[in-house]
Amino acid sequence: MNRAISLGTVLAAMLGANSAFVVADASEQASSVSEMFEKSSHSGQVRFGYLTINPQASGENTLDDMAIGGQLKLETASFNGVSLGGTFYTSHSITEPDDEDFNSEMTGPDQKFDLLAEAYVNYSLAGLNLRLGRQAIDTPFADTDDIRMTPHTFEAFVGDYDLGGGFNLTTGWMTRWQGVDAGYPNDAEFDDMVQDSDGTFMLGGVYAGDAFEASAWYYSVMDVADVFYGDIILPFELSDGITMTLGAQVSFQSDDTNTETLAEVGSEIGGTLYGLMVEVAIDDFTIGAAWDHADVDEEEALFGGWGGGPFFTNIDTLVANEFAAGQDADSYTLSLGYDFSGVDGLSVGYTFGRYEGGSNAYDSSVDAEVEEHNFGIEYWISDSWFIDAVYVLSDDKESSADTEWDYDRFQTRVTFSF
Repeated sequence: MNRAISLGTVLAAMLGANSAFVVADASEQASSVSEMFEKSSHSGQVRFGYLTINPQASGENTLDDMAIGGQLKLETASFNGVSLGGTFYTSHSITEPDDEDFNSEMTGPDQKFDLLAEAYVNYSLAGLNLRLGRQAIDTPFADTDDIRMTPHTFEAFVGDYDLGGGFNLTTGWMTRWQGVDAGYPNDAEFDDMVQDSDGTFMLGGVYAGDAFEASAWYYSVMDVADVFYGDIILPFELSDGITMTLGAQVSFQSDDTNTETLAEVGSEIGGTLYGLMVEVAIDDFTIGAAWDHADVDEEEALFGGWGGGPFFTNIDTLVANEFAAGQDADSYTLSLGYDFSGVDGLSVGYTFGRYEGGSNAYDSSVDAEVEEHNFGIEYWISDSWFIDAVYVLSDDKESSADTEWDYDRFQTRVTFSF
């Protein structure tokens, strides 16, 4: 899942994921272990959220929840390059609806969660940064994807090295994760990224220059799949006040499942995805279009990662690999955004997405065709206060009867950061 007001929001999130994590401010140095804690810093946020989903299928209840929560982060100063950090996440339902009317996406199945989501030791030296423990990670196929009350975090060891000249190298080993996409219907704790898999190795390189940005990533999900991903983004200034951005992406995936992980994943992983995008910004208006095509054989499906995913046509609910199962899949999006020059920080947008393919990896005759409309608004009231909301309409074009893809949903959040 990915929050998107316009294609520009998608690009901003994707390009912001070039480095695996944000390194703490190294300017606060300590001369002793005790001074590390004396010079500790704190930050966090308080968030109010409301979400309602109205299924159209007969007999289905409207699901909603209203919650309050947020996070509190503590981080020590650096002593000989070493620092410690931890972040506490929490979210509690305010309305506490009945089970049959409850949406667990905001607070988990128990209508609340309290979790030490980050707890790590960090080492920095010149351009090198190493981090071990529970941490926030942002890479193409594993990311924080902060779309509900709190982001995803991972149990991992990650190394990041700034080579200079715009080049950055990241490698790491990930084992478990938590967050709304990690199993809130079951629990709100850290779970295996894939059951019966020993972990995931990743290696990525990024170049960010004035002329273009490009990245290449490899993920080896043990006993599940080998995944390669690459993209390139090229911005152009056409004239004063008019800019164009072009992009291309590709992902090659091959299966490595054994008996246990095949049962957990549900099908073999395999296929190739190609994507193109274009975005034109004219003063305060932004117009965008994107297209992704997946080549997938019968009995195989395409892997989308842990979080929002890197594909150009990923929007609020649907993603490019949603129907890349048992047959080829195509998706495209059209988007329009507007930044109010008279109200600093206020923007609105609309995105239309169409997704076609298959929904059953073992039966290539089972077709899927769904359209989704996203209407969104974001308002940075100040550096501390932020409001966002999205209204989604989903329509199953393949079936004349209402299905799980026929619904509308509304979500709004108010966030105070400190």
